[in-house]
Amino acid sequence: MQIAIISDIHANIEALTVVLADIKRRGIKDIVCLGDIIGYGPNPRECLLELMDCKAVTMGNHEEAVLYYGEDFNPKAREAIDWTRDQLNRSDCPKEENYDLWNFLGVMEQMIVTDEAMFVHASPRDPTKEYVTPDDTQKDREKLEEIFTHFERVCFIGHSHIPGIYTQELRYIDPKTIGGEYKLEEGRKALINTGAVGQPRDGDPRASYVTFDGATVRFHRLDYDFKATMEKIIKEERLPNYLADRLAVGR
Repeated sequence: MQIAIISDIHANIEALTVVLADIKRRGIKDIVCLGDIIGYGPNPRECLLELMDCKAVTMGNHEEAVLYYGEDFNPKAREAIDWTRDQLNRSDCPKEENYDLWNFLGVMEQMIVTDEAMFVHASPRDPTKEYVTPDDTQKDREKLEEIFTHFERVCFIGHSHIPGIYTQELRYIDPKTIGGEYKLEEGRKALINTGAVGQPRDGDPRASYVTFDGATVRFHRLDYDFKATMEKIIKEERLPNYLADRLAVGR
């Protein structure tokens, strides 16, 4: 049975709508979301409402910041968090819906482990905050080695917004170089970054997500109307314009 794994939507309803339609087209019913549904983008309520029925959702650092306090966020990112918090408390929306949104945030787990895989937003070592990037294979191999001791077989992550495969040999594989498909090796572990639905940072502005059938991971990239998302961000005074600009270039 296939599942879809998505991450880092960042309140981008245009990207999420396209991804969900593609998942449905593939006949996949079970979706695991690795967090950061909110933050940065202009439609936090809409994105949360769309994903309430996911099979499982892990907490991202932006959900954690909205619930508590983004102490490690820079001032502009914290302003976006404050704006998001205000959007979830809007007085012109039904109180029951506001309660449902906050309850949804409050029950998110930091880590989910099944017989097939581990699912976490950032890293098995630090579920909401630790970044794993391709540079780590050269500059911080000890970190990667320790991360691999924290899970069995395969772990799916997001957070860096850069899709790819990290092998137990501490190699990074860009999905583009293998046709977007990776078959798990018997007896070998793999760390899989799904990339970002709503704010890619690998130089490709298309939305990114993966599907998994228990043996093979497939990466999917989809065009969406990022200009519509950009316009909404620019119109909102409390959201910095650079959050719009980066969508056009995938950075």
